[in-house]
Amino acid sequence: MSVVNSLADQDFEQLSIRRTEGGFASIVAVHDTTLGPALGGVRIRKYASDELAATDAMRLARAMTFKAALAGLPLGGGKSVVNADPFSDKTRDLLEAHGRHIGMFGGRYIPGADMGTGSADLEVIGRYVPRVSSAGRDPSPYTARGVVASIAAVASHLGRDVEGLRVAVQGAGNVGLGIVEQLTARGATVLVADPDPVRVEKAVESFGAQPSPLSDILHAEVDVVCPAGPGQVVDHAVAKRLSAVAVVGAANNMLAEPTVSAALAARGVVYVPDFVSNSGGLISCEAEVNGVSDFVDRVDRIGEVVLEILDYARVVGVDSDTAAVSLARRRIAEFAAA
Repeated sequence: MSVVNSLADQDFEQLSIRRTEGGFASIVAVHDTTLGPALGGVRIRKYASDELAATDAMRLARAMTFKAALAGLPLGGGKSVVNADPFSDKTRDLLEAHGRHIGMFGGRYIPGADMGTGSADLEVIGRYVPRVSSAGRDPSPYTARGVVASIAAVASHLGRDVEGLRVAVQGAGNVGLGIVEQLTARGATVLVADPDPVRVEKAVESFGAQPSPLSDILHAEVDVVCPAGPGQVVDHAVAKRLSAVAVVGAANNMLAEPTVSAALAARGVVYVPDFVSNSGGLISCEAEVNGVSDFVDRVDRIGEVVLEILDYARVVGVDSDTAAVSLARRRIAEFAAA
């Protein structure tokens, strides 16, 4: 499906693509602003084509719409992407060019940190836009906290407790390492894998995790698989081989395609949509933008949202991704009609 067809089929409000002086594609996608301005991270990543970069921006923006709605936030869904290598191509000129592009939206899109960007980058971009998030507070610990709350909710749904669970965490970056720390503190046994052996070593030495080969982590003999690195890692082949009874992660767009959710449900595997489980970071960003200091209890309530979605999916007879999107769309429609 082309980007143009996706815009119409998924009810996107706006997609803007500009070329920087260095020839890199600067892409801003705004999916829906019914609930408020779109908030989403700035992702700098090298894609095989600008078409793929735009498609990813749109997928991520759409997920942000549902994430904000289910978290009860006055925000819409947006995302921006620069098709460039964050290590060799990211310069101040590139960030300024992307900032000027975002500035054309007049505040309808609020940028934050994402893959390939951090608080220092947001400070540069912030010179050209009305507001940014993630410039003063790292959302990673709250993303991790929300994922662990989601795992705890799934454990309760299965008649279990976090203590004694076996969890496989794929990715030991800022969020993944936070998940490992919190799970081990609650008595879970955690397997961890990451392309960077230094990260794995830190998880093992600091928090007592068990190392696992990266190629085996999604098929490990565990209760829960937790993708916390790149997206699109759970495809139909992985779904067929899973030993885990649940998939709960931090990675955005962790499913390779939407139909994998139904495949997991058919196997009896509990799946929590990533735009629910990883929404703690967005809650933190919204609080930062609006000057709210007391927000951690809202992150902890992500578990209640998870249970609501799983119960709705069971009653209606649909997979959890379909249930979550349905509930999110309902909340947006109710707000628009009020």
